[in-house]
Amino acid sequence: MKLELTHKQTTGLVMTTQMRQAITMLQWTSAEMWEHLQQEIHENPILTLETPSMIPSHRHHREAYHDPIDQIVPDEKNWRDGLVEQAGWLKVDQSLKETLLFLIDSLDERGFCTISEEEASLQTGQSLNTTKRARRLLLQFEPMGVGCLDFKEFLLFQVEKKHPDSSVLAVLIENHLEDLANQNFKRVACELDIEESCVVEALEVIQSLEPRPLLPNYGPNNIPPMPDLILEEKDGGFVLRDPFSVSGQIQWDEQLVRMYKEGKEAHEYLDDCYKKARWLLQSIEQRQNTILKVAEVIIKHQSTFLNGGSLRPLTLKKVAKKLGVHESTVSRTVSNKVLQTPKGLYELKSFFVTGYQSSDGEEVSSQHIKDLIREMIQKEDPLKALSDQKMAAELKEKHNVKVSRRTVAKYRESLNLPSSSKRRASAREGDSPILLHS
Repeated sequence: MKLELTHKQTTGLVMTTQMRQAITMLQWTSAEMWEHLQQEIHENPILTLETPSMIPSHRHHREAYHDPIDQIVPDEKNWRDGLVEQAGWLKVDQSLKETLLFLIDSLDERGFCTISEEEASLQTGQSLNTTKRARRLLLQFEPMGVGCLDFKEFLLFQVEKKHPDSSVLAVLIENHLEDLANQNFKRVACELDIEESCVVEALEVIQSLEPRPLLPNYGPNNIPPMPDLILEEKDGGFVLRDPFSVSGQIQWDEQLVRMYKEGKEAHEYLDDCYKKARWLLQSIEQRQNTILKVAEVIIKHQSTFLNGGSLRPLTLKKVAKKLGVHESTVSRTVSNKVLQTPKGLYELKSFFVTGYQSSDGEEVSSQHIKDLIREMIQKEDPLKALSDQKMAAELKEKHNVKVSRRTVAKYRESLNLPSSSKRRASAREGDSPILLHS
């Protein structure tokens, strides 16, 4: 053992301030980008705006234009921003933080996670263990329980926190919610070998729990999302355009540029302004090119959906591989971006869906399977409602797609469709009183 000085050559990536800023700019919306751009031009005299910045406003006709700052509510903040802020304070490795941000972005308006851990792992390219760790962290954020997969898991989460000593509540929630909703107290009591009064008391406790995380209310936001890209039908195909291109609006101040190049007294000051301006314009162009390239790959892959069909399976990893970039770059690119199509407004991230491969090699998206499940239930005889197992068997026989009964149940619940026993009961007796609301 000894101490000594040695020389060693290694390769590595040093993240400069400009590189970090460029990565941040990639995930901004167009409105946020314009706000930052105006601030930069205000502080940098060597750049000017030839015409007032104009972006579309959906409060009026789609061709009407207004200043982007008018579209931004000062200090506007929503509950999702609060979760991102909490994630920013965590001292964890980058892969875990990126997965955490992806999960936050995948929450629905109730605070439930719309994607399973397995699907999130496939989408982000991270390990399943990392995804599970990220979701466990998310469950501890404020409000507590945000990130649960569904109503049932959120109830179990509350029981674990508020009633850890109860041995009955978790069993009732896990296995007997439907019986409780149908007031089959005697049946539940017999199965669990407890008094019927205990079941009724447990139901009162369950009904006192919150049905969803208590998301903070930051006030109504009536501003509809502004599209970052517009897709139009033309000559039997699609044309993609960026309505907020700034290439024709940002101009150099010719007098200051001349002073800089001629090396006058202001050269030292203008040198910093000139370099910042060049970097800003290069970053904007790179951001625009990246967004367009990612969007083009997505649109080409999902052309069937845009023509009235179903979504095809697509992952971040697949798009990243096609473009030769990292999955995190694609994730940042599609984050908060809205695409205006002839069918309406869609978030770019909504075009990413997991799927299955049929026995004949055809790819089938999870959304298509949900559509098939909905169709089977709509066409069934309510008095002979199909069980989840029978629907799984029918998917295999008629559509060559092998999915488990549990997957069918998960997709059915995500469509807010009742179980076969409830559908049969409704057909025989009419609507039953609903005691639990998800």
